[in-house]
Amino acid sequence: MERYVYLAVRYILAIGLAIGLSGCSIGSLVGAPTPEPWTPPPTPEPTAVAVVPTPTEPAVVERTVAVAVGTFADRRELSGQVTPVLERGLAFRQSGVLRNLYVEVGAQVQTGQLLAEIDLGTLEDQLRQAKINAEQDRRTIEQATARAQIEVRAAEVALESARDRLAELTAPASPTEIAEARAALQRAEAALARARNDASAVKTRAERTLADRVAELQRVQEAYGNARARLEVEDTPEVRALVDRLSVELRAAESAVALAQIELDTARGNEIAAVQAAEADVTLARTRLERLLNGPDPFEVAAAQRAVQQAQIQLDAARQRTAPDPLLVKSLAASELAIKSIERQIEDRRIYAPFDGSITAIEALVGFPVEAEVPVLRLMDNSGLQVTVSGLSSDDLQRIPDGARVAVQFVRYPGRTFSGVVRKTITMANPLQGTELQIACDCGDLPLVIGDPALVTIDFGQREGARWLPLEAIRRDGGTYVLVPTEQGPQRVDVQIGLVADGKVEIISGLEAGDLVILPVSGSN
Repeated sequence: MERYVYLAVRYILAIGLAIGLSGCSIGSLVGAPTPEPWTPPPTPEPTAVAVVPTPTEPAVVERTVAVAVGTFADRRELSGQVTPVLERGLAFRQSGVLRNLYVEVGAQVQTGQLLAEIDLGTLEDQLRQAKINAEQDRRTIEQATARAQIEVRAAEVALESARDRLAELTAPASPTEIAEARAALQRAEAALARARNDASAVKTRAERTLADRVAELQRVQEAYGNARARLEVEDTPEVRALVDRLSVELRAAESAVALAQIELDTARGNEIAAVQAAEADVTLARTRLERLLNGPDPFEVAAAQRAVQQAQIQLDAARQRTAPDPLLVKSLAASELAIKSIERQIEDRRIYAPFDGSITAIEALVGFPVEAEVPVLRLMDNSGLQVTVSGLSSDDLQRIPDGARVAVQFVRYPGRTFSGVVRKTITMANPLQGTELQIACDCGDLPLVIGDPALVTIDFGQREGARWLPLEAIRRDGGTYVLVPTEQGPQRVDVQIGLVADGKVEIISGLEAGDLVILPVSGSN
């Protein structure tokens, strides 16, 4: 109404301005009229002025639509693309310069295969030196431990011997041992008697032989003396030959006497040694018997106990020496930690294949820097292709369970629809990316390639008795609402919407069936 008043005022002002301008123009063209007597003009009749809108600004017509109730097709169309069943971007955990790239696009790789590495600097030399240090420390510890174990074994043997000796001393004698000791004493005494008798007989024979040799020597000496005296009287060849013969016999007799004396001395010495040895055996046998009868000597027992204690101390000390030197252990531990640290740094500068597959992309060049955690390779496994839908909301995820059947269409193959099964849903690490839906497609031998765009349709059936409006009736500036006509003008009503399909939106709350809603003017919301 205000707009119409405004247009009428503009129309009246335009007419008045035109009349004024025309009057001025006529006067200027005709000239001043001849003066006549003035008479007042008649009172004009009131006239009605029609207000007509300008043809360039048509009247605005308000459009409304009523909330309808009916069957609502519960269907969701999602955009996706063909992806490998398993594909992973591979990145270094450290930044650096790419030194080696061992694969190319399309290469088949196996789990654990080295794919790329950045410059290692001096890490390899550091690793070798750390391993050398660790091996030296390990050998030193092993050698020291081996020596200590030998000492422990020797100390254990000594302790066993000392304990055996103590047990022998403190063990009570058995009747058998006593009987054996008595028999041993008797044998020793008999042996002593035999030794005395045998030695005495040998000595007696030696004395008798010596006496015979002395007597023979005396006889030869006497005959030799007589022959020498006769030679002085009768110096004849016969006497001289007799003297020579007796001289030889004299020397032989003297040698025989000396030999007999030696035999006698030997017999006497043997007698003494044999008798002393036999007497010693008798003493030992008697002592053993007395010990068995009287029990162990307290002094010997005490000495044996001290020997056991000393052997135990030696064993304990040897066992303590089996523990490696703490400094060596610390040095070895430091070397092993250094090895692990360097190996970890080297592994952070290498990329290995996490599974069998093929290289689909290489996003770095040898000799150029690469950033940590930025993929430089993409690896897919050989299990096939799938259709992936990204950016799903949590509401969509709740309505699409694993194993749901879907319809799949590909842009490159229009007019053909394939069946698919939701394999699994994956929540992306970045919350803004939502959830990723992976679909196994029964596409036969269709020559799909990675990146082919696809349209996935999920049909949840039909919802009966659903309230709905055209999608254009929903306004979203500052919330989700509609405008409804009232006597006071359009009024805002907040609504909760549900499913959206085929240009229609489900009304969950805020409106009832039959309520009128103002549709936006074309070009506005």
